[in-house]
Amino acid sequence: MKQDTRHQAILYAVMRHGYVSIDALAEELGVSSQTIRRDITELDRTGMLERRPGGASYRTTILNSAYDVRQVEDFKEKERIGRAIAAYLPDNSSIFLTLGTTVEIIAYALLERSGLMIITNNVVAALTLNKKTDFEVVLTSGYMRKSSNGLVGESAIAFVNGFQCDYVVTSTGGISETDGYLLDYHTADVSVAQTMMRNANKVLMAASRSKFGRKAVVKVAPLKTVDVLFMSSPIPERLETMAKSAGVECISC
Repeated sequence: MKQDTRHQAILYAVMRHGYVSIDALAEELGVSSQTIRRDITELDRTGMLERRPGGASYRTTILNSAYDVRQVEDFKEKERIGRAIAAYLPDNSSIFLTLGTTVEIIAYALLERSGLMIITNNVVAALTLNKKTDFEVVLTSGYMRKSSNGLVGESAIAFVNGFQCDYVVTSTGGISETDGYLLDYHTADVSVAQTMMRNANKVLMAASRSKFGRKAVVKVAPLKTVDVLFMSSPIPERLETMAKSAGVECISC
């Protein structure tokens, strides 16, 4: 297959799925992984897509990947992060859970804990956690965003303001490599997450490798607002330096 034809096929796959892995593209196009890496590097250089760990995504700062793509992206890493967070949290504590497919995976890991009280706008996480008879699960009010299976809006914010929790467990759309700022895509999602962070005694942030350096348009919070960053390894050296200088505890999973 000629290079121009491959490039068109790669762009079409990325636009169709939001994110495509190198291995999937190599299999689909019948070429080596090394060839796909070179193609992605060239397409990233020309600004036609964004090179990402293990694959490529559509270059945009205003649209996140499709929900079903995010569910499987960095899945094994998110599982490791989830287990580390579950081990970190004490039994009989109160926890805010924000939106995000990473948080949905963390919710499964939390089933190993006992006596938790969880306040969340994440419907998928709430259904998972409600299986535990010794958990108290509180679902916020709000309107449902189909793209995230979450509850948002002014009523959700007002609801969250009625609680003060020991911890908030959250993720983010991206972390800027320039200044370490936490970024996301939708103001409605971000507003509820920011409220949870303000009303928690400790902020636990989960970040798989695809989040480092990913661009998004909505600012969530500076890195210094995070108490503990649970990350897949390796983390870019510049971001690790910024995190440590901001007093953020970094835990590699």
